[in-house]
Amino acid sequence: MLRHDLQTLLLFLRVCETKSITRAASQSNLALSAASRRMKLLEDGAGTALLHRLPYGVEPTAAGLAVLRYAREVLAMNQQLDAELAEYRAGVRGRVRVFASSSALVQRLAGDLSAFARAFPSIKLELHERPSVEIVEALYQKETDIGVIVRGGELWQLRTRLYAEDRLAIVVPSDHPLAGSGPVGFAAVLKEEVVTLDQATAVHRLVSEQARRIGQTLRVRVQVRSFEAMCQMVRHGLGLGILPELAAQPLVAAFGLTLLLLDEPWARRELAICTRAEDELDASAQRLIDFLVTCADAVDG
Repeated sequence: MLRHDLQTLLLFLRVCETKSITRAASQSNLALSAASRRMKLLEDGAGTALLHRLPYGVEPTAAGLAVLRYAREVLAMNQQLDAELAEYRAGVRGRVRVFASSSALVQRLAGDLSAFARAFPSIKLELHERPSVEIVEALYQKETDIGVIVRGGELWQLRTRLYAEDRLAIVVPSDHPLAGSGPVGFAAVLKEEVVTLDQATAVHRLVSEQARRIGQTLRVRVQVRSFEAMCQMVRHGLGLGILPELAAQPLVAAFGLTLLLLDEPWARRELAICTRAEDELDASAQRLIDFLVTCADAVDG
């Protein structure tokens, strides 16, 4: 089998193009003796002559032409690899794992990720929807590069950046007594049966904690796993729904429901981009974070 290195193949290519070992050695910054030795080792590895030595210079033999084609292909592939690695270093090619809460996805993340994918098609995004508490654990366990969560509680050993804000709202059937009112206080909600999300979600944990603080409990009738399922249950009269305002708006129109703001200071929430504090992000992940922060600043501005 022919054994070679890239420098020897490049030297052979230059020898064939210039028809001179002397000129090829000069172009390669090699002594003539070193270049000649490389050509001899290349021919020894091939087991046949690769160059015709002529009075005016050298020309490739039939075997040499085969090696010349091979050298051009290998060197072109190496240039392509160098270019791709440069893209990885610059953060325009790569793979980024993102875990995001439902609230973040509905609020704005889905649109921002779509814009990022169009701007950087060579960066593959691996997106998973998870409750915020599971995202934090996934970051600690290094199962994801970036988490986008509803901020709540202490986030030890995580670096956070504000991404967006949202507020909770109530959805009710259009014929419900509350439908004609303005913003609704939490006390009125506690008198009603409710449809809630999974216990691990930030919405469920926040609402349950606020009920406990005033010595009450939610009257949970149905528990579902998505905002759409919640609105389906509300539509059929199984209780009120509590969900982020922006998530509710298109569903309210689709299901013929009424949207009411939850009139409590704690109903306003922060969405945060989180990464592990001790880890240095690769260029692709950093590029995504910079893009998301720029999008957030553009909206806030």
